[in-house]
Amino acid sequence: MPTSIHDAVVKISHALSGSTASVNLTGATVTSFIPGGGREVLFVSSLAKTDGSKAIRGGIPLAFPQFGRPDQTMPQHGFLRVNRWTVGAQNDGDGASSCEFTLDTSDAPKARGGDWSVGGKHACVVTLTVSVGGDTLTTVLSVTNRSDHPIPNTQALFHTYYSVAGDSLDPRGCRVEGLGGYIVRDQIVPENGGTGGDAVIVDKEVDRIYSPPTETPDLDLTVVTGPEEPCADGPFEVGRWGSAVRVRASAEVSGAGKVPVACVVWNPHVKKSKGMADFGDEEYHNMLCVEPGVLNNVPDIPPGVEGGLVFTQIITALGPSGSP
Repeated sequence: MPTSIHDAVVKISHALSGSTASVNLTGATVTSFIPGGGREVLFVSSLAKTDGSKAIRGGIPLAFPQFGRPDQTMPQHGFLRVNRWTVGAQNDGDGASSCEFTLDTSDAPKARGGDWSVGGKHACVVTLTVSVGGDTLTTVLSVTNRSDHPIPNTQALFHTYYSVAGDSLDPRGCRVEGLGGYIVRDQIVPENGGTGGDAVIVDKEVDRIYSPPTETPDLDLTVVTGPEEPCADGPFEVGRWGSAVRVRASAEVSGAGKVPVACVVWNPHVKKSKGMADFGDEEYHNMLCVEPGVLNNVPDIPPGVEGGLVFTQIITALGPSGSP
């Protein structure tokens, strides 16, 4: 079998490539991805609660049916990331090994509210399929509307934490490339919005939403996670790195077609780190969140359609730039 379970953590192994992923049943949170022969791609705080008492600080927490708290009747980021999921079908192929995880709203008592209250207006079944093989981790979130009416005003997001090999404050080894032309909304200083440039770096607390141009519904970017060796003095060079990941994401609603994928870039920096009980004061040096999300004008999820909303994230570990 491609999976093993220990203390509510499912380990998915791909024998052919040696790559592995681990998924905590709290939130079906992917907490580890190690490509065959490579290093850990994801960051999890040393202070993260992994016992189900709260959402896990790190890995890939899932946000649905909202990101943040636009609906004040419901807890922040919705209910997927705090409830316990069920292990489903498993598959072991030459290209990848996979495991499905399922959450039915009838089995999700935590973090509900408003129209999503227990016994309330909306009901759904959510499936997360996690596949690992070679240098790639794929997560597919599928939402099936079990209500007798369309579900409006939803948001979904992969809140992915990446491990940084050097220091997140050094742009030679930590930055995001590929958001040029995206519309920027700065969550900290709203007047600092505008249009994205060649690279996003961490020089202070970063909390920005990058919305795609009309002609770019799918996300395709590079997260640099380590500097070239040896690390030369001077400014960074776009397209050069020691380690990086390529991140692709796409989404579709049945009957409505593609949904544009935005991207959130987040690092808490000094002050905010000190205010989080489940995050080390200095751990902001070791991580960067790059979070694909469907956040605006998402079409209603139709009732009775299997996989009415399907949202996919593909993470591919890259070797040093210029290597074959």
